[in-house]
Amino acid sequence: MQDERLGIDDLRPRGLEKRTLMDLFMPRRRPFILFDPDRCTGCGTCEILCSTRNTGKIAPASASLRIVRDDARGRNLAVYCQHCRKPLCVEACPTRAMTRGEDGIVRIEKLFCTSCGLCTAACPEAAPLRDGRTAEIRKCDLCEGDPLCVKHCPNGALSYTKGKAFRWIKGVRWTVQLISFLLLVMVFLGTFCYFNAGSFGLSCPTGTLQNIFATGRIVLAGLASFLAIFLLTVLLGRFFCGWLCPFGFVLDLVDRIIPKKFGLPKFLKTRMAKYGILGGAAAGSAAFGFQVFCTVCPIGTLCRSYGQQGMFRGAEMAIVPLLAGLELTERRSWCRYFCPVGALLALFAKLHLLKIVIGAKKCKKFSCIQCAEVCPMGIIDGDKLREGLSPEIPMTECIGCLRCLDRCPYGAAKIRFRWQKGVPGEVTGAEVNR
Repeated sequence: MQDERLGIDDLRPRGLEKRTLMDLFMPRRRPFILFDPDRCTGCGTCEILCSTRNTGKIAPASASLRIVRDDARGRNLAVYCQHCRKPLCVEACPTRAMTRGEDGIVRIEKLFCTSCGLCTAACPEAAPLRDGRTAEIRKCDLCEGDPLCVKHCPNGALSYTKGKAFRWIKGVRWTVQLISFLLLVMVFLGTFCYFNAGSFGLSCPTGTLQNIFATGRIVLAGLASFLAIFLLTVLLGRFFCGWLCPFGFVLDLVDRIIPKKFGLPKFLKTRMAKYGILGGAAAGSAAFGFQVFCTVCPIGTLCRSYGQQGMFRGAEMAIVPLLAGLELTERRSWCRYFCPVGALLALFAKLHLLKIVIGAKKCKKFSCIQCAEVCPMGIIDGDKLREGLSPEIPMTECIGCLRCLDRCPYGAAKIRFRWQKGVPGEVTGAEVNR
């Protein structure tokens, strides 16, 4: 006999998030409160106002945010809901009392809440707070878009934002990528492999390396080009990969379109593979006397694809959708694990002058990790952020897209010189011990 008992899915089905085509390229803004620990004196005005709104009484224990005071160090921390893009409390709630609205605000439906506390356990910041008077679970709902704590904070430690309306780095990067694609693919036909303007020449560094192994000769013009790209990479890192590469532009477009992904086999998930392919390309060029990788290079293929010459390259062009299909596994899988051009640039980038650091003092490491989510190369350790630590960014793998800086709502991602130590604004061990 079929079980006809009702389940939670029947009583309270989980709503599907509505997404538009525009959301793929410019996600909707997410409201939240920013906290500046330098301005907070621990006065408790926010707790008083919040509890008054919740219960009609001055009872800080009933507030939806809490100030944790560290008198020994003279520092304070505000604990409150961050209204995460992917709220873990919503997933953990067994009665579906936690919901995230289309306005981005995460709310508790009191009718369904049993105050079990699983949402608090799931939240990295334990932001759903248990009322010290009634034992109910309370959490910030941003006062429905007009938070009282922000309006009345006497020192301006709390500020309200609806998020960035337009992330300017993203707009500039997409513009540069599009212009670069049009120039390399449709205007200067086939010129990524070798571009010549008068006495100035610029060629692909991997192609130049293969040519040296294939012919056994070093062409001074090619060497000058090689050194120019070397210096640019030392100065700007793998800027080419993140801003200029035409195939990288294709991968970014494909990533926006493909909604679901499956994992890449573990034996292929090694960043050393691209160095093996680079070595194989050099060895193959020496053995066969021509640039072997150039025949299957997706970058060169794209640059040779437009116009009459591209009409007869059907077999060669098949490599582009084949390698772009790797986006079904992980973002920029080709760039992470297989691209020999990226491997050579990564070797140059070992001498980088600039670096990116994550985790300045305003960073909400425990709950935000937007930088880790948005990084196309997967080099920002979200687990370390969850532990409250600042992850070290391997600049040899960073493609300089600056998505982490653009996405961070707290300004906690910074560009620094490689010789600068620590993370700006963080309390050092010496300061802690004083």
